[in-house]
Amino acid sequence: MADTQSAAGAGIFLMALAEAFNVYGALNSSPWTAENFGADPEKARSCRRYVIQADVVNVALGIGSSLISRSPWPLLGILVITVYMHYMYERALKKGAVAGTGGWAKTEPAPGAQG
Repeated sequence: MADTQSAAGAGIFLMALAEAFNVYGALNSSPWTAENFGADPEKARSCRRYVIQADVVNVALGIGSSLISRSPWPLLGILVITVYMHYMYERALKKGAVAGTGGWAKTEPAPGAQG
């Protein structure tokens, strides 16, 4: 019985960790994309709102997973991922702001283009 419970707890732990990353993908673009519009204050503000929403959803996911598995590990693992992803998005937005990247459009024509 203990082996079955340990295996089930490990399975829930791994599924919760995988889902934690999926939550960010569902609610936001990637950190790379965030870096590419980091200089646009409106888009950066919107990105930060969605990152906060993903943080909250992940904490709820961690609490629920821990209650189901009767183990603190899913919550602890998801908290680590939540802090890491929050940091990654914030770093990307700041890097984009410093680089002046505000969108996808180029401000100068490509070499040889009419413009």
